Amino acid sequence: MESWFADAKPITALEPEIAFVLSEALQAVAFQRPEPLVLPSFPRAERLQVRSAELPGHEAELAVYYGQIVDLARRHGLKLDQVRQYFWLDLRFDNEAAGVRLSFPWYDTFAAMDHVLQALAGTDEGLIYTDMDQGWEFDVWARNDTLYIREGDPDSDDPAIAITLPRAGLRDRIVALRARTQTLIEALAKELGADVWTTGEAAGFL
Repeated sequence: MESWFADAKPITALEPEIAFVLSEALQAVAFQRPEPLVLPSFPRAERLQVRSAELPGHEAELAVYYGQIVDLARRHGLKLDQVRQYFWLDLRFDNEAAGVRLSFPWYDTFAAMDHVLQALAGTDEGLIYTDMDQGWEFDVWARNDTLYIREGDPDSDDPAIAITLPRAGLRDRIVALRARTQTLIEALAKELGADVWTTGEAAGFL
């Protein structure tokens, strides 16, 4: 048992979500004016993000938005790795009522995110997930069907976020999120002609 478990804030639930990150313009040529992109018009909570829960039924419209990026990339002779940031995803876990938001600033593909999602939805006990990158650290422990989660900056004196919650409810939400995201990516890939969200790679696409 880790010493910080005793100070972890108990909450009832977390809502996991994956969003498709949007941009208002594409910087195709350095030091030249960015070229504007037309954003999708369907309703969403944030102007520059499309949450997976908001997307069903609007896949074709989002694919049209991405098609602009592909067309501009081809027009300027850009490869996929030069425009990869325009296909980023964003993973987070929220409990607005409890004032909790966990973020994953270094995860931008579904494959990267799926490691932590599968760990949280699994049945292993002990330290089930840990990761660290520039200014970010994330640890998850499981004990008796209870999760203990800590996120913070290992280079900062600011206190880390530490929470504890039942695993079962979060497991169900993650299973639904994974299935929904995979279905949406498949639909977008069919419209666009390639899957550029799962791994960030699509051989021969650009």
